[in-house]
Amino acid sequence: MIKNLEQNYISIVLVINDDNSQVEKKIKEIKEVLNNNFKNSEIVIVDNTVKIDSLESLKSLDFKYTEIKLPIKHRTQQALNAGTAIAIGDYIVEIEDISFDIDYNKILEMYKKSQEGYDFVFLTPKKSRKSSKIFYSILNRYFKNSFNDISSSVMTLSSRRGQNKVSEVGKKVINRNVAYVLSGLKSSSIITDINYKNKRSFSENTILMFDTLIYYTDAIMILTQRIAFFFLILFGMGGIYSFVLKIFFNTIEGWTSLFVVLSLGFFGIFSILSIIVRYLHHILK
Repeated sequence: MIKNLEQNYISIVLVINDDNSQVEKKIKEIKEVLNNNFKNSEIVIVDNTVKIDSLESLKSLDFKYTEIKLPIKHRTQQALNAGTAIAIGDYIVEIEDISFDIDYNKILEMYKKSQEGYDFVFLTPKKSRKSSKIFYSILNRYFKNSFNDISSSVMTLSSRRGQNKVSEVGKKVINRNVAYVLSGLKSSSIITDINYKNKRSFSENTILMFDTLIYYTDAIMILTQRIAFFFLILFGMGGIYSFVLKIFFNTIEGWTSLFVVLSLGFFGIFSILSIIVRYLHHILK
């Protein structure tokens, strides 16, 4: 019996980091899923390691694939950008870390979900880091009632229309999940029962979180303005307090004047910083 294969061209973009002990085995698993379900497909491998011969073992593969060797090590999101930029499929599946054990038959499940009218389908782990949950909780609270909930994902499928839409917006893709949801096109999630803890370093995770908040929201700008307002109230109260002390109590000569000057100075510094942050925010937008 001949199996009817899906006619749409599908691209798999995967990032290889320093832990690549099982990369050959897993790429073969992905290729088998593609051969069993899709008529046309490609695999794009982004080599994000620091070793020159890191993918030497892949030479034994008996099928064609596209390899991108990054000259220096990049953050995972930027490495994925390099892969999706040359992928030619009608649908693109992004795997940011191949070292995790994932049932790659989920690729077909994600594809079928996309055929229901979704331009982005996320494979979301049931369990993830607490820090990740806190971050996305803050992000979803900011976008409350505007978009679908955003969360971590171990694989993401996007349509060509979705990729074009994100490109048309003209913004640099800092966080792919956020950029895809904010495109305005329909998105959906499939929950998978794995305990996902990304292997990005603490510094990379921290930078990604701050970059996401700065680039996609004005939360940092609002925070700095609130800090400036807090210091306005604090030093204003301090100024009043110093005048009360001068009038009703004997204080050291010059103390009141010094405190008032310091209060006004600190308030001015934070006010200027708030204006600068707001100005930079508008430039970024």
